[in-house]
Amino acid sequence: MSISTPAAAQPFFSPFLRLSLPYWTGEGRWRPRIVVVALLLVVIAQVALAIRLNLWSADLFDALERHATDRALAQIGIFTLIVLGMMATNTLHLLLRRHLQFDWRRWLTARVVGNWMAEARHYQADLIPGDHANPDGRIAEDIRIAVEGAIDLAASLLYCVLVLITFVGILWSLSGWINLAGVPVPGHLVILAILYAGIGAAVAFVLGRPLVRATDVRQTREADFRFGLVRSRENAEPIALARGELTERERLVELFETIRRSWREQSTGLARLVVLSSGYTAVAGVLPLLVGTPRFLVGALTLGALMQSAQAFQQVTSALSWPVDNLPRIAEWSASVERVLALEEAVQTVTLEAARTGDTAINLSRLPGSPLGLHALWVAAPDGTAMLADLNLEVGPAEHVLVDGDADAAGAFFRVLAGIWPWGRGRVDLPADTEMSAVGRRPYLPEGTLRRALLFPAPPQDYPDEAIVQALSQAGLDALAERLDEQGDWGRTLGGGELQRLSFARLVLHRPNWIVLGDATDALDAEVADAMLRLISDQLPGSAIIVIGRHPGSAEAFNRRMTLQRDADGTILLNEVYARRQAAQTPRRRPLVVVDWLRQGFRER
Repeated sequence: MSISTPAAAQPFFSPFLRLSLPYWTGEGRWRPRIVVVALLLVVIAQVALAIRLNLWSADLFDALERHATDRALAQIGIFTLIVLGMMATNTLHLLLRRHLQFDWRRWLTARVVGNWMAEARHYQADLIPGDHANPDGRIAEDIRIAVEGAIDLAASLLYCVLVLITFVGILWSLSGWINLAGVPVPGHLVILAILYAGIGAAVAFVLGRPLVRATDVRQTREADFRFGLVRSRENAEPIALARGELTERERLVELFETIRRSWREQSTGLARLVVLSSGYTAVAGVLPLLVGTPRFLVGALTLGALMQSAQAFQQVTSALSWPVDNLPRIAEWSASVERVLALEEAVQTVTLEAARTGDTAINLSRLPGSPLGLHALWVAAPDGTAMLADLNLEVGPAEHVLVDGDADAAGAFFRVLAGIWPWGRGRVDLPADTEMSAVGRRPYLPEGTLRRALLFPAPPQDYPDEAIVQALSQAGLDALAERLDEQGDWGRTLGGGELQRLSFARLVLHRPNWIVLGDATDALDAEVADAMLRLISDQLPGSAIIVIGRHPGSAEAFNRRMTLQRDADGTILLNEVYARRQAAQTPRRRPLVVVDWLRQGFRER
């Protein structure tokens, strides 16, 4: 991956196409293509009905002008058919469009989540700098806006293009010739429509310029507020213990106030556009009548042709005004696409860094039956600077090893052995995933039954109740044995000590040959911590145990002890990673030049 220069504009359309194009070209591509073809046919039918309505307008007013009652009554039946056709096509357009939007969103969500939630990328991406915070909002909300906006904008643009092509011809033919200063001019209504739409667009862009940035800022502030609420929920207990509700409430109110400011600026921008569009639409309906009235009064134009030209004029100016009418939607869509692409870029960055091989990478091998070994291992921080230097370690079956020392370095070392820390160099030999378990400070417990949470990620049906109850009892959790089928959010229900005991009960049930514990006993007192280690030693006598970080119990149960000393001089270990991190912290130009120019019209206060 190339390192971006600070002044360079980031790509936009090509990454979005690479991310989403397989939906249209990969397996199952014919289903969305058929829907698109059907949607295209419906749009063509809508344009055809608009043309027919325009012709009907001419026929109706010609009949009224001639006082032809029979012809006027006949137009009622024709109008009824036109209206029924519009109702049918508009309904079908809605159903097809929404089906396509959801199906594409479903596919794109699965793709982004699949890339993000793979090989610890979700964890690694959170450790690198860049504009990819709040991944939950980007996946849940921005993908929806990106997909729905793309289809809505494309469908409306197609309709406007077809309307413009057809109604320009109609308007041209109705305009005839007029003399301006003795010069005959054909298609004057077409020229007038282009000038009118152009002036309206220029004024709208000037008035609506602050709206683009305001919309962008508001989306970001909404995401920040949602993230703040999630953070408060996840840290409910520490906030309550610190009696910090007032401070936290003030922080949330302050976050919401940032939404209020951007909302106000967005409302001001929208109000300007509404004022313009209201007058613009009203004048567009009257202007062609005023221009055509002299020709009607001298008999060069029938009443039906006059009304038809007015309607055609409105259709042409409406089609030409598509960029202005869709300015807020374009701003919202582009901001959401950028947010999705920023998350995908972060995931691709850590994927690329994890895939490095050679002398400047951690070369990780996993083989069934392989012992655990480190050879000339250097561990780096996510910014590419060195944390640990030249580590060598061999752990055989049934060995017990204690690794302590610097807390941050020990945490990184634990994650290297767990296979989720790609920053460093050297060789790491690990057993296969099925033979090894890495247990951190807090185990992950999915919502659902306690049985499912305890046995995660293994299928619950693979373990009999007797074994589960016995493992809980051995871990000192007898009270939970009666709650195996109780539903709950067990990660929040149980205390820190209970969660760590549950981790040991899980190990007894899963029976791995290699166990790596990272601060997995720090919530227990010394006696209980030693008891948990004795439990897995007794139940899994052939398993190797590596305890990394703080262990409150005795060190006598270990065959060896390693103390980690962190490299504190800030040595750059991974030059490419370090340069990429520096580039990521430099402001970059936004990808769409026009939208970027429009964004500059607003300065958040």
